[in-house]
Amino acid sequence: MTGAEDVRWRLDELYSSPDDPAIERTLAEALEFAKKFDRTYRGRIAELSPAEFTAMMESLEQHYVSSAKPGLYAHLLHSLDTRDHGAGRLVARNRESAAERGVHLVFFGLEVAALTDEQCERLFADPRAARYRHAVEQERRYRNHQLTEVEERLLTEISPTATSAWSRLFEELCAAVRVDLGADRGEVPLPVALAMLREADRGLREHASHAVGRALRADVRTRAYIFNVILQDKAISDRLRKYPTWISSRNLGNETSDEAVQALVEAVTGRYDLVGRYYRVKRRLLGLDQLHEWDRYAPLEEATRRIGWQDARDMVLSSYHRFSTRAGRIVEDFFDRRWIDAPVLEGKEGGAYCAFATPDLHPFVMMNFTGQLNDALTLAHELGHGLHDVLAAERNHIFDYHPPLTLAETASVFGETLTFDAVMAQEPDPRVRLSMLCHQVEDAFATIFRQVAMNRFEDAVHTARRSEGELSIEQIGALWQDRVRAMFGDSLLLTDEHDVWWSYVEHFIHAPGYVYAYAFGNLLALSIYQRYRELGTPAFVDAYLDFLSYGGSMAPAEAVRRVGMDITDPGFWDAGLDILAGMVSQVEQLASRI
Repeated sequence: MTGAEDVRWRLDELYSSPDDPAIERTLAEALEFAKKFDRTYRGRIAELSPAEFTAMMESLEQHYVSSAKPGLYAHLLHSLDTRDHGAGRLVARNRESAAERGVHLVFFGLEVAALTDEQCERLFADPRAARYRHAVEQERRYRNHQLTEVEERLLTEISPTATSAWSRLFEELCAAVRVDLGADRGEVPLPVALAMLREADRGLREHASHAVGRALRADVRTRAYIFNVILQDKAISDRLRKYPTWISSRNLGNETSDEAVQALVEAVTGRYDLVGRYYRVKRRLLGLDQLHEWDRYAPLEEATRRIGWQDARDMVLSSYHRFSTRAGRIVEDFFDRRWIDAPVLEGKEGGAYCAFATPDLHPFVMMNFTGQLNDALTLAHELGHGLHDVLAAERNHIFDYHPPLTLAETASVFGETLTFDAVMAQEPDPRVRLSMLCHQVEDAFATIFRQVAMNRFEDAVHTARRSEGELSIEQIGALWQDRVRAMFGDSLLLTDEHDVWWSYVEHFIHAPGYVYAYAFGNLLALSIYQRYRELGTPAFVDAYLDFLSYGGSMAPAEAVRRVGMDITDPGFWDAGLDILAGMVSQVEQLASRI
């Protein structure tokens, strides 16, 4: 028992059940709006006066706000039990409804993207219309990659049975994975088995790792087929939309360039030596001749401890309150108002996330709390997302509400680091401090080096699928092993069993190209956090919270400049990596005294 068993969402604040008549009423009203919007504005957007343009955007804004609620409810309900047909049926109903009304709104993006510079300047001379400048500029960025309206309508029409359907199947297959740990422990959900890789008992870690490998391999053929379909679908889409590379569409959505992302990737891969340095120290600390994949997250034995939900809650809350009373109060609402669902449950989606849909709906944090210290840091991480969402909601309309992925991890990593530093400050035992520092380094490796290694895997697998056709399980596994091994060098051995571990990473399916955003956000957060350590002034705290409140209302480079940093500087990523190098050096120094 972890104490998290009763930490559950109250989804009845959204709807009473999947059969609540209010859901169908909302979907019907949304469809009627879309049809009326089509009749009213098709072919006219370029001719609208600033006042008419503002009225149009305000009506569309209200439509998106009101129509998002059923989809959020369906997503949350399905996360809690992916086996539940009622929840799955509601997910499908929402996707079908979105596609049905979406065909009536396709013209909007096309006509906005076609606005000339002169037409935009005329509109934005009016302050009310200027509120939507960034949203319009975002649409115009896609003008060279849009198809005809007939083609766009067709793609929207069939979208419920396209990649979203395959993504749902992949998600349900992953949630259904059961790991057989033998007669003593029986079968457990995948998140529980993965959490065991952080246990002090090496025999238990190795046993769990082998069991995870067997469980993933049991149905890997189906997941590999889904992956192949997603890869080919993206190849077709990129060709039709004239994107130069497989990741260009993701970069465009993130408001960054292919060149900037390549600079990030090269900076990180160029410092893979830090991974080797760290794991050679860890190998000595653990007294082992060779490290394997089950040793990556091994704690120092003497420092192993578990943590209950209440202690995790207190730890996280006190960290946020020390940083900012305002931030602390916002985070406290998540606990007091039951915006968190924490226990591990049969059929529940694995991992953790913070879901948010519109500025008028509060965010929802989902976790699988197993009682590890790492779970407390994950809680702090997801609540950082929640803080970001609440602040952005206070300032922005729905078009500017969501931050781009390149900024989406900043608040979460910052909040996790706040909690880590608070725990370190209270720990007198140097061995425990070393263990915790190792944990922080490994967490940073997971979100910087590992995510870039996974980006390199995605790059390789998308390229191979386009040049070689459908890929076998063995081909995918070989590409996975090669790119992940490059990160470790000779400091850690990945066994052949590890070649199927790509097959539970849902980001590869849901959001191709997403993963580098973790490295972007983590390095950015480390740099901002270092600035906080140096300054620590109320003015900086206010500037940081203000930065979060911008949401997606401006390009990342401009938003970051508001906290005195420049991500367009070629040396920016090196500065962040230098901070990580300093952490590795600190591990080496502490280890030399033990």
